[in-house]
Amino acid sequence: MTITDSDDPAVWIVRAPEVRQDWFVRWSSLHGVQHTRRVHVHAQRLAEELGWPRADAELVLHAALLHDIGRLGDGVEPGHGASGVERADELGLLTALPDEDAAVVRFAILRHSLPDDGAREHAEGLAAASDPARRLADPARALRILWLLKDADALDRIRLGFGERADPRQLRCERARELLGFAEALYAASR
Repeated sequence: MTITDSDDPAVWIVRAPEVRQDWFVRWSSLHGVQHTRRVHVHAQRLAEELGWPRADAELVLHAALLHDIGRLGDGVEPGHGASGVERADELGLLTALPDEDAAVVRFAILRHSLPDDGAREHAEGLAAASDPARRLADPARALRILWLLKDADALDRIRLGFGERADPRQLRCERARELLGFAEALYAASR
């Protein structure tokens, strides 16, 4: 890919939506508003460059905005995805979505903080859920959205320092691996 305006972080930063601090359970410099905006940028860029359908892109972007709102701390916190789903529901942030779409966003938020192992089985299990707010009509679609969210979130690990940066071998999408330099430039431009 040639270097274009799309490699300029400023072009992307202006496209990121405002993120409300009051969505978050607590203020955080590591997992708060700026991190959320950068994850949104990474998700937006990946979805666009991968030619995702608009409906899928909108769901991953919705999940990116809400993925860390339930965090209680800045350390390792595998349960913060579940807390994020509870917070989103408490604030009514998913009510504008049809149940089928809200279920996908809930799944992505929930699973983004958990290991990849078990995600496929979890998604397939939710295909039979009795609660329409949790039922996944298309588990494969939900997994695609989850993987892109996880890669977008991992790209912003640049903020954590050298030893904590995203491991390219753990990124699920080849294009995400190619954006590690962009992630560094985006972080520098958004501080």
